[in-house]
Amino acid sequence: MKKIIIVAIFCFFIISKFTPIHGQQEKIPVLMYHHLENNLNSNVVISPENFEDQIRTLKEEGYNSISSQQLYDFLNYNIKLPENPVLITFYDGYLSNYELAYPILKKYGMHAEIFVITSRILEKNEKNSYLNEIPKMNWDQLRAMQDFITIQSHTWDSHYKLVSNNGVKNAALYGPGYINNNFEEQLQYEERVKNDLILSRKLIKEKLGYEPIAISYPFGIKSEDTIELSKVAGFKMGYVIENKKIIKGDNLFSLSRITVNGNETGDELIKRLKS
Repeated sequence: MKKIIIVAIFCFFIISKFTPIHGQQEKIPVLMYHHLENNLNSNVVISPENFEDQIRTLKEEGYNSISSQQLYDFLNYNIKLPENPVLITFYDGYLSNYELAYPILKKYGMHAEIFVITSRILEKNEKNSYLNEIPKMNWDQLRAMQDFITIQSHTWDSHYKLVSNNGVKNAALYGPGYINNNFEEQLQYEERVKNDLILSRKLIKEKLGYEPIAISYPFGIKSEDTIELSKVAGFKMGYVIENKKIIKGDNLFSLSRITVNGNETGDELIKRLKS
């Protein structure tokens, strides 16, 4: 009898460890932000005041910030997430993420992830050779945020479009394109993309001490080739833009993000997440 009780307790522990608790939200929103700027709100820019209102409201409504690693573990191994999970993400690596967003996230104890174009992340005091761009962060600033921020990849330097063989511009990761008036062979395309993605992971590992597990495809555009090359480069998951929540069973390399409008109040954002 005693052995039966011990076995029953052990089984209950295993089941509770890998099974979501009753009532746990299984539709997980991944919020997509980019740049913060005073007195400017749009689909890609949000003012610090509106951003704080959204983060404060998320906190007050009981949302708990998670990481891509936690999301991966949940989708892959059914490891429990906190109640009302939300993944807060930023893209490109703007300086405003460090100067404006990070203090707000830290104030409310909310984790976020920044997907950086690693070629744009400079050493301290290094001169930026990319003209007419919104300022980006440096590696020292990324290191300083590691208590509440995880860095993931937005490629090394593939955030642009190329003309494809049908004359239409498409994302550089999507497929072969014209480079210097010459159309790439398939193997040239694969080598270009593979090298770019591997370098992005290598730089983050060298500078921050860990390897990113997630890639967000520039413009949210990917192909089957993009996915396979991302896997070859060592990524475990990838993000697109479909403005819907993630559910169990979604393709790990086609995970959706939700565009946050800078004009939304915190209450409006919550209402949209609950709809």
